[in-house]
Amino acid sequence: MMSNIEEDIQKAQEERDEQKRKHCQLLAQFEAEKVEENSKLQLALTARDAALAESQRALREVCELQQQLESTNAALQDQVPWNDIQLVLDQAHGDLVPTTTRFWNTVDALQNKRLASYLPGSGVIHADWPEQGGLATQGHEFPLSFSEPTVPPLDQQEPSATNQHGSLEG
Repeated sequence: MMSNIEEDIQKAQEERDEQKRKHCQLLAQFEAEKVEENSKLQLALTARDAALAESQRALREVCELQQQLESTNAALQDQVPWNDIQLVLDQAHGDLVPTTTRFWNTVDALQNKRLASYLPGSGVIHADWPEQGGLATQGHEFPLSFSEPTVPPLDQQEPSATNQHGSLEG
């Protein structure tokens, strides 16, 4: 009977040792999984911290840009948009070009009329012309001389954005 009891004890010890070995394997497996999961958790925490830092940096940048926008809007509040200015300038230019052209045409006509009065047969007599043989020229010869206008050399002239009448070209 002892031998049955010893066999039962031996058998119980073997079963206990087998369960202990299985439990140790499970414990080692759980420890390995725990290390792996902790590693994943650390990576996730690091990624979260990096994303949080980036989010805070972006939030600060947005706040700075918002302040700059408000400052710019306050500075530009009394300014007129360029499109409105350009429209008015185009309209004014369109009104001024014909007026300027009429003005310079009138000036040219007056100058031509004045210059024409010096020509023979113009009807305006300032002095007798030599062909007319009048009293004013008897015994006196009045040579006609034309002086060329003094114009600075081309390299000394200032560039001009005006046409021959002085109006802006456009």
